[in-house]
Amino acid sequence: MVTIREVAEAAGVSQATAARALNGYGSVSARALERVTESAARLGYKTNMIAQALRLGQTRAIGFVPGDIENPFFAKIARHLGDTLEASGYTLLLSSSDERPDRERKVVETLRQHMVSGFVVAPTAQDDAPHLAQLVEDGVPLVLIDRRVEGLRADSVTVNNEGAGFQAVLHLIEHGHRDIAILVDDLQIASSAERFAGYQKALDAHGIRLEPTYIGVGGASREGAYEAAHRVLTLGHRPTALFATDNFMTEGALRALRDLGLRMPADVSIVGFDDFDLTTFVDPAVTVVAQPIAELGQEAGRLILRRLEGAEDEPHNVNLLAELIIRGSVEAPPASDAA
Repeated sequence: MVTIREVAEAAGVSQATAARALNGYGSVSARALERVTESAARLGYKTNMIAQALRLGQTRAIGFVPGDIENPFFAKIARHLGDTLEASGYTLLLSSSDERPDRERKVVETLRQHMVSGFVVAPTAQDDAPHLAQLVEDGVPLVLIDRRVEGLRADSVTVNNEGAGFQAVLHLIEHGHRDIAILVDDLQIASSAERFAGYQKALDAHGIRLEPTYIGVGGASREGAYEAAHRVLTLGHRPTALFATDNFMTEGALRALRDLGLRMPADVSIVGFDDFDLTTFVDPAVTVVAQPIAELGQEAGRLILRRLEGAEDEPHNVNLLAELIIRGSVEAPPASDAA
């Protein structure tokens, strides 16, 4: 590894001058700065990021706190967010909240101690996030992604979840379904609550009573999703259709159908959420509501870079549209149920 002493010798300056030039403190003549910069580039010198962070009080790193990094949705967001930040010289530090408010608070606190320059967070709570409010109060750049926190004045990038939920359930209703169940992770999570609201709105618009036993809450895990789907599909009056509100719920529904020997869509129709790989690997492929995941990550990156560059205007709240991708998992309900 090239040392600062070697850079100084190559540039013909003192080690102290080289340190000032490379770390951006103190006074250095334009000529010395040019020689040091050229020598550092030629020798492949890497700036000591830890020392620079101690001096500046922050790093060129952004803390990303997703709900669950095992969820393909958040993994893909991390990829596009990281690429956007990297293009501007920032790196991504990632730690999952596991959809637990207590863990989210701890992760944010830990990342602050590591002097990150800003945060992108998928908040676990809809209306109680004092640790995030503290970031805003302290002037730390913050972007909320996928979900918003009521009353928190921060930039955000989300999807029109209520409209997407309405569109998904409307598609089932248009095929003749009235016994429609919903699989949801946690109604305390804003995006899930909004999709549930879309489900309710579609039922109400067509005079369909919401059946409480048709609400399957699976928590933020694959096993919970499977158990919720299995319970709903073994009811005495089984629903003819399912709306799965995220990719874990979709996966859980497909597993439960397989284990129960039920056919999709002959016995049960499904509309899932997120266009992840499994939805096209099964036969027939699953009709899904596809979120613009790449755009979510890229827009979050652009929003936080604006703040890092000094923008002080009102919060920007970007709301993107999802797309219903129609495949082969929906058809009219069985004749005995449709009658």
